[in-house]
Amino acid sequence: MFGQEEETLNAVLENIEKAEEYDREKVNRIENLRNELNNVDSLELQKRYELNLKLFNEYRIFKQDSAFKYGLRIRSLADQLDSLPLKATAVVNLADVSVSAGMYKEALDFLETISPEEIPENTRSLYFGLAGRLYNEMAEYNALPFFALEYLETAQNYREQALRLAEEGTFFNSFLKGFIEYKHGDPRAALQIFESLLEQELGLRDQALVHYSMGDIYFQLGEKEKAIFHFSKASIADIRTSTKETLAMIRLAELTFERGKTDMASAFIRKANEDASFYGAQQRKIRVGAILPIIEEQIVQKVEKQREALYRQNVIVTFLLIFVMGLAVIIFYQVIKMKKARKTIEEAHQTLQETNKRIILVNEEVESKNQQLNRLNAQLQEANKIKEEYIGFFFTQDADIFEKFREFKLKIEEDLNEENLKRLKYTISSLNLKREKEKLMRNFDEAFIKLFPNFIEEFNSLLKPEEQITLKKGQLLNKELRIFALIRLGIKHNEIIAQILGYSVNSIYTYKTKIRKKSRLDKKDFDDKLIENTTLKL
Repeated sequence: MFGQEEETLNAVLENIEKAEEYDREKVNRIENLRNELNNVDSLELQKRYELNLKLFNEYRIFKQDSAFKYGLRIRSLADQLDSLPLKATAVVNLADVSVSAGMYKEALDFLETISPEEIPENTRSLYFGLAGRLYNEMAEYNALPFFALEYLETAQNYREQALRLAEEGTFFNSFLKGFIEYKHGDPRAALQIFESLLEQELGLRDQALVHYSMGDIYFQLGEKEKAIFHFSKASIADIRTSTKETLAMIRLAELTFERGKTDMASAFIRKANEDASFYGAQQRKIRVGAILPIIEEQIVQKVEKQREALYRQNVIVTFLLIFVMGLAVIIFYQVIKMKKARKTIEEAHQTLQETNKRIILVNEEVESKNQQLNRLNAQLQEANKIKEEYIGFFFTQDADIFEKFREFKLKIEEDLNEENLKRLKYTISSLNLKREKEKLMRNFDEAFIKLFPNFIEEFNSLLKPEEQITLKKGQLLNKELRIFALIRLGIKHNEIIAQILGYSVNSIYTYKTKIRKKSRLDKKDFDDKLIENTTLKL
């Protein structure tokens, strides 16, 4: 079983390395659909509806905001087609994306806009299945048992309704039977149902669902080796389908970390963090944030132990060198005393030369290891400092924003209760999102300049004298400097930088290109020189 576990985990790592290739295939499919949609006449509403639905399905598990955008377009086209079934399906799709993104209230709001009778009979079971999933996730992320138990009971009722409506013999029908058996019946019976499903020819998405459910069951039963196997299979299927909204990789990271496989756990949790950030799943980000610092701390400790072991090796080599030097002295005196045994002495001398060469090689290797350790220590020290500052910055900003929205919500509820519409309008207009965004950017600038106090001067040193940046009075950073500040922190993807700063990806690319043209360096070396030349205050 141990060999199988290692083989499966290594397969996950291999697929993580190929993830960009699978994502490119996904992006190519999306681009082809977009081109096809652009060539469709605006009056061909049915054709446009079908293509937008295909784009929505491509984005559903890939990127939340894009899926939501196409979901809204589908709903608009359904309104223009004046088709009640299509409208209902569009609303269910929007609710589905909201659940995946952790926006449970919004999902409830969408579902409450339609009644099950408005949904086509052949897809009505999906409505109840989605409602069951929604209440189940609400129960998982609710800290109060009173509400959690109520949500679980509601989820069970919806799943049972979905099962009654699901067509017998379909994957959805069989999966629901297994899932309900697991949650409210016999887990072993659920495993039998899921195993029978795996014997069928399932698509990768369906395989991922079944393997994840089996992994969860085996985890609850305490059979963690089997849980790791199934979570690995689910993770591989998710990677190959470019599924970014996934829990399997997080669960796999937790279990491998628990079993002492720190390096693997680090690779898995980093992949899970990238996927959660790319998709925009808030509930996944929270779960990743709980384990990522713990794994990183273990890696640092492991490196420290390796450094101590290497130090002991250096001590041993030093004593060996002293011993060899002493031996050389003894041999030298023996040469003086044994002139008659010149041939023997020459052979001993040759042996000594070979030993010295080996010692030199050992010394060179030790020196190389020391240099590697020094670089690694510097990187770890810098990473720890950045992590400490920005984890503190994140929680401070999160608490501040939460408190403002809590006060805003209370004011609105008070105005609504008093039916004071005039004051309600004033309350709503008092929320200045632009000012809050500027304040957040200002706080980011202050946190960054605290870490890199000489950043602007060091940044300007990379530019031509006539192209250097001069900030306005009161500015800490401007748009261009913020982009390269994020790059200095290790965030290099244009999509992520655009998401953080609230710009378009094209704008980020334009700003970066503009600055690199002003550089006195080769464009391709600019980012590397930026990291080398900007110093962190430790």
